[in-house]
Amino acid sequence: MMKKFFMTLVMSMILFINSAGATDAVSVLNSAQLTPTMTGYEPCDTIVLDTLAQITTPEMSTYDKVLACYDWLIDNCRYGYLSEYTIPDSPEDEGITRAMDMLAYKIGACDDYSCAFAAMTRALGLNCYTVYGQTSTASGGYTGHIWTVIKINGVEYVFDPQVEDNIAKGGKVYYYRFCKTYNEVYENYMSYRVDGRYFKPLY
Repeated sequence: MMKKFFMTLVMSMILFINSAGATDAVSVLNSAQLTPTMTGYEPCDTIVLDTLAQITTPEMSTYDKVLACYDWLIDNCRYGYLSEYTIPDSPEDEGITRAMDMLAYKIGACDDYSCAFAAMTRALGLNCYTVYGQTSTASGGYTGHIWTVIKINGVEYVFDPQVEDNIAKGGKVYYYRFCKTYNEVYENYMSYRVDGRYFKPLY
């Protein structure tokens, strides 16, 4: 009897410690200071704002808006490659091109998921940028990858809609890569650095 009680107590303590160490995404995102930032390229900004108008409302919290962006990419987009960039008069900034193409055609690689998410969440006011490094694979080992980070109150939080989409495979989304510190996903990412090709940190 005492052994059973002791084991129950230990398990309760472990669950408490794990939950206490987990990021509270609602509190984190709703605490962010917002400075809406557009790309400055009108065709991209138009499609970003049009998409946000379809999936968010002014009454929604920052958390709900970011979650809506994340879910939209997972629910509406798929991994693949366009034969060529099909939006005319695209700027030299490839990140803006990738964001536009992803939002318009809903197909792309990790770069495109990340650029679209960065463009959308920057428009909401968050300091979102792209990161390059390696991520774990289902078969073991690591592979090159690009994801996004949102920096809030000096802390970097990982957001990876492309891998999340791959994990869900059209089914339930578990948000394993949504608003996680690197400490929480330390086994999933390595050798990472800010990706200078696409969306760089705003500050």
